[in-house]
Amino acid sequence: MAKNKKDNNEPLKKFGEKILEIRLKREMSQMDVGALLGIDRENIRKYEKGLQEPRLSTIVKFAEAFEIDYNELLGYDK
Repeated sequence: MAKNKKDNNEPLKKFGEKILEIRLKREMSQMDVGALLGIDRENIRKYEKGLQEPRLSTIVKFAEAFEIDYNELLGYDK
């Protein structure tokens, strides 16, 4: 049986929620994060909303910049 669209977007949603949570904890704007990572603010917004799937290299950039394990960033337990 095929998974529905909602199930397929769950990892994107978790990623977006996590980067939003970290950004707000650090009192950073989307522009601040974008400048730090070399990513357009609009893309940061799309990642946070789960509207855009990040490349692996982008996930690594977020993990390194936020000093967080990429598994945690993606919502997986260690």
